[in-house]
Amino acid sequence: MKVLAFDPSKTTGYAFWDTSRDHSSIRCGVLEMPDKADPYYTGDQLGLKVTKLIREFGKPDFAILEEQSLAQIGKSNAAAIIYAWGTSLAIVATLSNFGVPYGTIPPGAWRKLFFGQGYKPPLKPTKPGKKAENDWKGAAVSECERMGIVLPTQKTISHNAAEACALAICWRGAKLHARRYEPAFMALLQQRNERSASADLFGSAA
Repeated sequence: MKVLAFDPSKTTGYAFWDTSRDHSSIRCGVLEMPDKADPYYTGDQLGLKVTKLIREFGKPDFAILEEQSLAQIGKSNAAAIIYAWGTSLAIVATLSNFGVPYGTIPPGAWRKLFFGQGYKPPLKPTKPGKKAENDWKGAAVSECERMGIVLPTQKTISHNAAEACALAICWRGAKLHARRYEPAFMALLQQRNERSASADLFGSAA
C-alpha cells in the first residue's frame, strides 16, 4: 500500500511511504513558497507541486493530511490560519482530481498514535519569565531520525517533513470527509489487519 501524507502550511511537509517497506524507506521533503507569496499564489503553486509529486511517486492508495482547526487557537494569527486552510484545500482538490481517497487526522490524535499514550515531549527553550511550551516539532524530528528516516538538512523546515512522516505512519487514524472514499478506506484497513494477523501467526514483520 502506498500512502502520501501532507502537513499543510506555507511550507508544506510531505511524505511518501510504501507500507510494505520499513519506516526508514519513507521519502519526504517540503514544498516551499516564496516569502511574499500570497494565499492565492500559494494555492495555485501547491496544486501544481502536488500534481508533480503524484506523477513522480505514482498514484497513492490513500492520502492523509493534518486536520485544520475550525477556530482560532491561542495566539494564532489570521495569516497562519488562512495559509493552513488554503494549502489544505488546494491539496484536497488536487487529490480529488486524481481520484485519490484522502482523510485527515488532528494533531492530538496522530501524536497519540505516533508517540504512544502518555508521551510527554521535551520543552522548548524559553526566555526567563516566559511559560515553557511543549516541543512537538522537535520530538517528531528526533523520532524520525531514530527510525532512520532521512529528513531535509535545513533545521528550520525539517520538522514539516518529520510531521508529514508521522502522518503517513498514522494513516489508519484518518477521518474521511467524503463518503465515496469509505469503501476504499475500509478495504485498506482490512488488508492491514490481515497482514498484522499474519505477522502474529508466523512471527514476521507486516
